[in-house]
Amino acid sequence: MSEQIRKPAVAGMFYPSGAEKLSSQINDYLNKVPPLHIEEKIVAIISPHAGYEFSGGVAAYSFKAIEQRDFSTVVIIGPSHYVYFKGISVYAEGYYQTPLGNVEIDRELSKAIINNSNIHFYPSAHQREHSIEVEIPFLQTVLKNFKIVPIIMGDCSYQDCLDLGEAIAENSKDKKTLIVASTDFSHFYPSEKARILDKTSLDEIKKFNPQELYKKVQTEECQLCGAMPVVTTLIAAQTLGADKIELLKYLHSGDVTGDNSRVVGYGSMIVIGSKPQVAGYRQEIKKDKKGKLSNEEKKRLLSIAREAIGSYVIKRKKPEMHETNPELIKKRGVFVTLTQNGQLRGCIGYIQAVKPLCEAVTDMAIEAAVNDPRFSPLQKEELSKIKIEISVLSPLKRIKDTQEIKIGRDGIFIRKGFDSGLLLPQVATENNWNKDEFLKQGCYKAGLPADAWKKGAEIYTFSAEIFDESLITLIEKPH
Repeated sequence: MSEQIRKPAVAGMFYPSGAEKLSSQINDYLNKVPPLHIEEKIVAIISPHAGYEFSGGVAAYSFKAIEQRDFSTVVIIGPSHYVYFKGISVYAEGYYQTPLGNVEIDRELSKAIINNSNIHFYPSAHQREHSIEVEIPFLQTVLKNFKIVPIIMGDCSYQDCLDLGEAIAENSKDKKTLIVASTDFSHFYPSEKARILDKTSLDEIKKFNPQELYKKVQTEECQLCGAMPVVTTLIAAQTLGADKIELLKYLHSGDVTGDNSRVVGYGSMIVIGSKPQVAGYRQEIKKDKKGKLSNEEKKRLLSIAREAIGSYVIKRKKPEMHETNPELIKKRGVFVTLTQNGQLRGCIGYIQAVKPLCEAVTDMAIEAAVNDPRFSPLQKEELSKIKIEISVLSPLKRIKDTQEIKIGRDGIFIRKGFDSGLLLPQVATENNWNKDEFLKQGCYKAGLPADAWKKGAEIYTFSAEIFDESLITLIEKPH
């Protein structure tokens, strides 16, 4: 293993296979970058990984920014394009080879990072992958005497990003370490739409909020193929004291080729700052990740729903909202379900987090009461007979393998073309459905054939905090 050499996989395709031509091309790109005057400490860079003829001129900006700086190790994080696997693969030891020579793996740091859950060495992930490889010749040109830690991210949760980011930060805090996040931006949209999508992604990255970036990628508000590497890099860099991100260069492939019909976006960014290491970052993220509502907050939402329904049914008026609890004014997806004598009487919700939670509950309670097309509008005499259940949703997560679905824990959202349908987590358990039946019923809900989930339909999962008015009785019952 110590002598293992990972041979170039894309030399002659993504960049020249000859050392002289490759070196000349990179230096040509670097020489075209105007002078950069960056005095702050550079903790990380974000760089594209397409063929050099398309993105090399953009990549040169971030590499020019680190030219001749003193880094002993460069951690390069890229996405997997060719092999599907769950978790994270860190190349353990040996060398990565390019036409410019071999670069040694920082065995000590690689091993330290691997000593974490869901982080391992999966050789197949590195065999054909270009997202790491294309960054190395630039590094060989602008730096001296450095080692690397190549990391490929597969199917990863936010917790995986958090674990990896903190492992990198904790184990490299006493080293002269640079982190490289390898990513392209939007793929194959007309240039005008690509610029809009990419601006959203760039703006989210510059906000330096990795968790929000992760959420917006999951809901497809942002698009970048190396999203998880970028999220991880932000976590690691912020933990190490970085506090600012600068965009050095952006363009898309159409700016190079002249074909603006289907373009790919590229951005070059630096992550800078030297504040003291953030000791409490993990605890803050975990608290937000958990994000559970207190019983009092749940009780308040149930009261809001009950008041909204009563006000609208009796007065045809939506009550005014004056909520100050920060948890209840966060934007969340939510469904409100009404039952009467144990039977469904209305259920409508927001799949995405489009409104503050308190406002979303108000709107969806009214909609479930009077606008569910399956039922007649609720009447005054029914107000005392209905029971209210609220489901506060997590962000949607697209899955590739239905084995990821867990009955009772996950709801599903199925979409194909313009047709879509959602089933809450409790629906499967209430009807005693197995996974196949759950998926089939989800397809029916979307107006699709029963087997559409096997034939190209997109499948998303989500979890939910589910509570009903029995909670109020439980809270108020004397102990």
